[in-house]
Amino acid sequence: MQKLQFRTIKMTSGKAAMLKAVPLALALSFGNLAYADAEPAQTIQTMETSAAESMLERYGVTDELLKLGLSSLTYGDQQVEHVQRSIEIDGEKHESEVFLVQSTDNRGNIDLRIKYDQAKLDAEEDVIAKIEAITKIEYRLKDYMDSYDKSSVVINEINPNHVEISFNYSKYGLPQDIAYFRFMQVKLTLIDGKASTMQITNNGKPFEYDDYRVSEYVQEITFDNLVNGKTVVKEKSIQAKGQKGKKPVNYQAKLQPVAFYDDMLGVMVMDQELLTTVSDPRIREEKVDLDRIFPILGDFVRQRGIDVPLPFGFSVAYRNQDMNVGFNSFDIMGLNLDEFFDPESSIGTVNAESYSLRADINILPFWNVFGYIGKVNVDAVVDAHYTGKMKDVFEEKLGVIGGKLACSAVASQGVDLCSPGDVNVPLHLDYDLVGVGTTLSIGYKEFFASVTASYSVTRLEGNDNWGDGILTIQPMLGYQFLDYRAQVFIGAEYQGLKPTMEGNLGYIDALGHDFTYNVGVELNKWAYLVGFNKQIGKNLNFTALYNKGETRSAITLNLGYRF
Repeated sequence: MQKLQFRTIKMTSGKAAMLKAVPLALALSFGNLAYADAEPAQTIQTMETSAAESMLERYGVTDELLKLGLSSLTYGDQQVEHVQRSIEIDGEKHESEVFLVQSTDNRGNIDLRIKYDQAKLDAEEDVIAKIEAITKIEYRLKDYMDSYDKSSVVINEINPNHVEISFNYSKYGLPQDIAYFRFMQVKLTLIDGKASTMQITNNGKPFEYDDYRVSEYVQEITFDNLVNGKTVVKEKSIQAKGQKGKKPVNYQAKLQPVAFYDDMLGVMVMDQELLTTVSDPRIREEKVDLDRIFPILGDFVRQRGIDVPLPFGFSVAYRNQDMNVGFNSFDIMGLNLDEFFDPESSIGTVNAESYSLRADINILPFWNVFGYIGKVNVDAVVDAHYTGKMKDVFEEKLGVIGGKLACSAVASQGVDLCSPGDVNVPLHLDYDLVGVGTTLSIGYKEFFASVTASYSVTRLEGNDNWGDGILTIQPMLGYQFLDYRAQVFIGAEYQGLKPTMEGNLGYIDALGHDFTYNVGVELNKWAYLVGFNKQIGKNLNFTALYNKGETRSAITLNLGYRF
């Protein structure tokens, strides 16, 4: 017995597409696939990796052979497949069966149809929707290269006619949509130099899939070899056990090729009875819309080992920011009040809460654009130092004695204008918020970098005029915990606040005109930033940011949904 093991450096990206797809039958039970939002990362080719590939080729193992166990769309350009599945939840069993019919034109465009007998679909499940969702994933992943972790390849020569090849799926090459497959291990058995069986298991490591927790997963694939030497799938079976909440779940599926077209042998019929059934004109069908416009060049990038997030997203965000504002001038309704209020000895404490709704789209795999609307509630307290200079004004106008009498008269009304002191002025303002922004990102293995820029404008509620815009820039560096579908990052935040705070509070009856202000402020525009992002379920993600600078601190919470 000879055992050869090859160890190479980890070579695919932090989210590069390594798998081709989770088998179709699993999706009939467990629904849509999980998604984790992370930054794309690029693939590194190495001589050591080439050595591992050469050894597999020595035994006749090609990427095309490995794909047969992972995607239902790799048998050929024209094919028919039959799928049977059953799922038992807490003793209640559901069974369904369907056909998949794929055809490809001369330009490579795929037409995929789901054909079914309504009587053979479980009435309590939307089986067609689940099939359509997983088939889209298989179509998107079917042409990926580097579908396994080459550093984990182990070749075990039991005897000259019996060889077992084992390998793991790479966490670097794992697409977001099938993140749970990072637990899987594969054993491919060759008999007399030909592929005989392939077994895929989770190696006893439980994983989350949709709203199920899967404790045991076993996929068995039996191969057949045509007279021209081509290897095809004869049968594929899946068994899974787990829980949905506290309820036990048992799942079984069987996938069987019915017919396909081979360039050399022509039409190959694997099961004439099933072919007759699917050809019955009474069979219903649903067309699967496979192609997506966005992100542009998405498939091109994925096929080169770079994964990208789902293209569309909505999110809600909450931000709470505290600022300590210094002053250098006071101008109220056109009057300079620096003589009466010392800017250098005054300070403002501002708390701003914002609530926003954001929509975004990935135009290119590395370029996201977004827009948002929201509300901003501002509570501020201005502690202004009053100089007492009004005493000099009274004495200048009324003389020393008259000035003292004036000061006493005003003081008797509860207002002391002739003595220095601090004046506390509370403010509460509500604003409407709109803005647009963009994000550019790159990555390498677990590491990523991004820069986000946004431009916001606000309008005081009840006022028709929008204020000057504010530019915000956030450069960040991050690290991905691939096993947990989570990221942490550090960076900075720039807020392009003007050196003055100016506005119009509207018409004041007592004054007979608008109350305007123009106050010079001293703010530090940069602050440090730390945060994390965590995938929740198949489409949700939660992000938290914390900013800290010399004059401000803030916390931002964001809950997003991608599709």
